[in-house]
Amino acid sequence: MDIRQLRYFIAIAEEGQITGAAKRLNMAQPPLSQQLKQMEDELGVTLMERFGKRMELTEAGHTLYRQALNIVHQMEEALSEVKETGEGIRGSLSIGVSALSAYFLPEQIRLFQQQYPLITYKVWKGDTQLLNHWLERRTIEVAIVRLPHSLTNCSTIPLEEESFVLIVPASSPYATQQQIHMRDIAEIPLIMPSIPGLGIYDLIVKEFSRLGVEPHVICECPDISLIVSMVGAKVGASIVPRSAWETHRSDQIHGIEITGTTISSSAAVVWQTGRHLSKAAKHFIEMFS
Repeated sequence: MDIRQLRYFIAIAEEGQITGAAKRLNMAQPPLSQQLKQMEDELGVTLMERFGKRMELTEAGHTLYRQALNIVHQMEEALSEVKETGEGIRGSLSIGVSALSAYFLPEQIRLFQQQYPLITYKVWKGDTQLLNHWLERRTIEVAIVRLPHSLTNCSTIPLEEESFVLIVPASSPYATQQQIHMRDIAEIPLIMPSIPGLGIYDLIVKEFSRLGVEPHVICECPDISLIVSMVGAKVGASIVPRSAWETHRSDQIHGIEITGTTISSSAAVVWQTGRHLSKAAKHFIEMFS
């Protein structure tokens, strides 16, 4: 059994069918089916059970899949380290970013690009759960997220702390105010940034609880651009990080300073602890150290 066969098996396991795996691998179906049979014959076990067009891993198949992922990843890491030996850096840097931290990324890439012009980028946007999944699968090497986060096995470099602001429709009676107490915000229909169980949502809800009030939540949304659009459309108001408001200013919404609270948040650069990082990723992280 060789590394090529392991790649074939990973594709079949993840696609759940020969057809999808063959398309993913850009090869014909019959040779792929033959490779799977050869692997089963060599090991003397059934790796996949057929249910019509679908295929599912057996217990032995699950074991091989886990080991195959590790072997292929280790091989890729070894090749990556070898290729990066020498002068200069070329390659691609894969970065994940959460919607509430996306506004930090363009400037950071611009600064990094000035130092390493040969690097290209793949940028993935998603919520914390997706970012965690992508980090574990090594789809991305580095992520920029909003603290507090729930990512596992990650090293973290916090960025600058910032306060929150209330954004309201320009036609709202609150739009004439420059300040508003956190307790009073509980009376306003709110679009909450993020969703229950994730950093900013829990941070805000706990602060309302500390003040002895319950917020009037009418919507939950992890995408800051969509939140701003809904506020502009008079759906409700929202509490967002100051930098998010400053990035998405418009004539349709008004930002109000929040008093009576000390809650704040910051973005952070995260990566999986103990995993090999490309030189490009290491240099990117060093910008924040």
